[in-house]
Amino acid sequence: MDYLIDFLILGLIYYLYFYRKWRKRSIKELIINTIMYVYIVMVLFVTLMPFTISILLGSTNSLFTANFIPFRDFQEGYNGAIKEIILNIIMMMPFGFLYPIIKKRGVLHTLILTLLFSIIIECSQLLGSLWGGAPSRSFDVTDLFTNTIGGFIGYLMFICLRPIVNKIVRSS
Repeated sequence: MDYLIDFLILGLIYYLYFYRKWRKRSIKELIINTIMYVYIVMVLFVTLMPFTISILLGSTNSLFTANFIPFRDFQEGYNGAIKEIILNIIMMMPFGFLYPIIKKRGVLHTLILTLLFSIIIECSQLLGSLWGGAPSRSFDVTDLFTNTIGGFIGYLMFICLRPIVNKIVRSS
């Protein structure tokens, strides 16, 4: 039920603000911006949902579960470390691919926005756990690195596919 409320709120935000703003542009811009919006909603679903804020503060152990040492889980031989690294890279590849199409920005700007997006997610996870949210969510500095790498790989894919992307953009 929590997820349904979150999706309804995000759908309402899309319709009341973004759709009304983007529909005034070309159909191509509406479609690519909507794809980016749906992608961001899916990332939020995987990383933050359901959004829960307790009136009482959550666990004070949240800071103790936060990881501020890059690749600590991998170095310590944690079984799921490689899987988490790969999934974080894959998760941010669409951002690195779509962002330069939408904003027509270069690699540095794309990487900075990818890192900023990742920081927002990680800090939201930390705050959420402090406020009584999902205990399985915690800040991990490794995610900042792997998400940014994913954004970079997505950007490289954009560069490789730019002639095709440009052809699609020009034809619509």
